[in-house]
Amino acid sequence: MKAISATEFREKQKYYLDLAKRERLIIQRGRNEAFAVIPLANLDETEYLLSSAANAQRLRDAIANIEKGKDKGVAMNIEDIWK
Repeated sequence: MKAISATEFREKQKYYLDLAKRERLIIQRGRNEAFAVIPLANLDETEYLLSSAANAQRLRDAIANIEKGKDKGVAMNIEDIWK
């Protein structure tokens, strides 16, 4: 894993985006913010969505409501998100 500043990332974007294909890249922005850069193909939405205990519980509750017929959910094509 490599951690760099936002300024360094801006100056050498191509290099760091290529590096992010091989290892985790963390961009530090100020003292209190940090961001991970990963290839979109490696994005695991499930891991991200379940990383917060509160969000994981909301998802379990929503799934239970759909299974009980209390909520119909929303039908969505993933490709439409990027339009």
